[in-house]
This record gives sequence, C-alpha cells and structure tokens, in this order.
Amino acid sequence: MSALRHKAASGNVPLAAKASSSVRSSLEEGAVTVEPRLTQTDEALQKIRSRIIDLTMAPGSRIDEPLLLSDFGLGRTPAREAINRLVAEGFVNVLPNRGGTFVRKLDLEEIGQIVVAHQLAENVLGQLCNLDDESMADDLMDIQNRYEKAVKKLDYLLITALNEDFHLRIHSSMGNSFFFDFAQSTHRHVRRLNVHLYKLESAEPQARDEQFSRNLREHELIIDAVRKKDRSVLTSLLPQHARGTQDRLVRILQSKSVPGFSVETRLADMLASGFSKE
Repeated sequence: MSALRHKAASGNVPLAAKASSSVRSSLEEGAVTVEPRLTQTDEALQKIRSRIIDLTMAPGSRIDEPLLLSDFGLGRTPAREAINRLVAEGFVNVLPNRGGTFVRKLDLEEIGQIVVAHQLAENVLGQLCNLDDESMADDLMDIQNRYEKAVKKLDYLLITALNEDFHLRIHSSMGNSFFFDFAQSTHRHVRRLNVHLYKLESAEPQARDEQFSRNLREHELIIDAVRKKDRSVLTSLLPQHARGTQDRLVRILQSKSVPGFSVETRLADMLASGFSKE
C-alpha cells in the first residue's frame, strides 16, 4: 500500500488495514486517516488479507475466482488481480498440480523465516529511526491508547493491526520506502503468526494476559525512549521486543505434544542466521 510510505516528520500515522477511504473497517476500528478512495480490488484485498490473518481463511484453504465473486463481488479481472497480489505478498500459493490457489500454510520453516525477518527489521529500526520526528511520540501514544482498549476486548485482529501500526509509525520516520515495504510485508506475516499464538495462549488466560501486559509495558518504554530521543535504549529495546515472538513460540511448542521434531533443535536450525535470544 504505497500510501503508507510515510515521509519523516509528516505526522500521518500509517494503517495496517483500511476498508474505506477514511477509516479502518469495523473489524479494525479506531485508527483514522484520510486516504485516496480505494478501488474495488483494493478493498476486497484488504478483507481477504484480514480473513487470512485472523485465520478465518485457514492455512491450506482454497481461494478461487468463484469464491471471490460470491463472497466479495469481484469480477474475473479484479479477482485475478487480487489473487496475484496475495501471491506477491506471500499469503497464497498457486499449486497447478492441485488445480488451484491456496492460503499459504504456516509450517516451522516459514515461521522461522518470519521470526528472523522480524528481528532484522526491528534491529535496523532501532539504529536508523529518525528521532527528530517531533510528532512520532504523540502518534505512538495515540496508537497505544487504542491498543490498550483492544486488549481489554481481546480483539486479536485489532490488537495485531494496532501493533503493526505502532511499529510501522516508527519505520515511517526513516523515510526509506524500500525498507518500509520490507517492514510492512514482514509485519503482516507477523500478524498472522501472532493471531495464531494468541489463540493458542487463550487456553492459558493467565499466560496470555501476562503477555499483553508485557507488550503494553514495552510499548510504553519505547514511547518514552522516542520522546527522550534515547537511541541507546531503542537499539536494545526494539530487538528485545521483537524476540518476544520467538520466546512465545518456544514456550508454546514446548508445552504441546508436537511429534516428529525436537523444538530446540529445529528452532536452532531455523534461527541459525545469527539472531539469538541472548
């Protein structure tokens, strides 16, 4: 979404998803900004992407032109365009041998790649974000207030959308559209992973609530460091915050009976690119 390529110090808060020209859809209410009106394909794409992220469209489920026509009212050409864009974003795969297009599965190899990309994005962010962006701290606080309300409602789609907004607001300060596109793509996939983790953590409400409290506390520390223009804190805190996804994944896998692999060995292999938990 090129409209999200926010220039440093412009003061516009990027949105993880929009269902109209001016407001997030009812699924992701609360973040507002004025944007050019979206095309029918753009609006359908955002709805499909949200269904994939919140697992309404389960990994491995089929997405085809008749479905897009019946559920989203897309014609053949817009439907093909939407599918092509979802393929480009890495959310669906075209499998000719199975005769269709399917929501991409979240296997361990894929999860490992998402975790590494996420940690890379946040490591770079701490080093290169523009601390002279005077509106950034206030924008982050505004997002944080809405994030806290979403946590109270246990609205996982909105929680992950606002978390994405929070981090992309900092990324936008860099004024680097190439890196912003990488960060945005990465955070979209982190959202789907986080929704899955939150649903698994729902079996242990105390652990889930502790995770939300940790997220809120770390966001507050990030906002404080941005306000104080303390890069040394950010270069430590942002990577640490990103590693929380990896730590949650390890904890969940270790608590489940998952046959066929050693959690420690497989995660070590997946994360062998240089990012560690220390």
